[in-house]
Amino acid sequence: MSKKLKHSILLSLAVILVGATGAMAQADSGMIVHRDSRIEVLLKKQGDINKVAGFKTSNGQYKGYRIMVLNTTDRELAYKTKGQLLSRFPDHSVYMSYQAPFFKLKAGDFIKKEDAEDLRKRLSSMMPKGVFVVPEIINVKPEDEKKYLEEIEEKGG
Repeated sequence: MSKKLKHSILLSLAVILVGATGAMAQADSGMIVHRDSRIEVLLKKQGDINKVAGFKTSNGQYKGYRIMVLNTTDRELAYKTKGQLLSRFPDHSVYMSYQAPFFKLKAGDFIKKEDAEDLRKRLSSMMPKGVFVVPEIINVKPEDEKKYLEEIEEKGG
């Protein structure tokens, strides 16, 4: 979520709350105060933002984990391994980068290290030189973010 949108939401919430506070101050004089249902929606959204804020960088990207599968100078091996990973694990993204003179191959986008460890164990039989869990900026799909928020709420966090 962009900073502009966050600020807009917070500003809207502040304006609504200030208006509600003014109405409450007048409630002592016998007025009936009606709570706007949109406040709950804004509070829920801000709560969700706060819950995941510790798992994000300052520019809103998720901090997480990927599996370092290969670090080689052999370009053909890197492309061959990438193809094998994509065919055996189609539900996981595979990322290849080049930092002279090395081709680096990483797999997955994991918020939790335990999930990354599960894939690392499965990949270790395929890669005899070893695979490692590394911290990385990851891509998170909206449905995965929603699932993660639900897990946090279930734990009472």
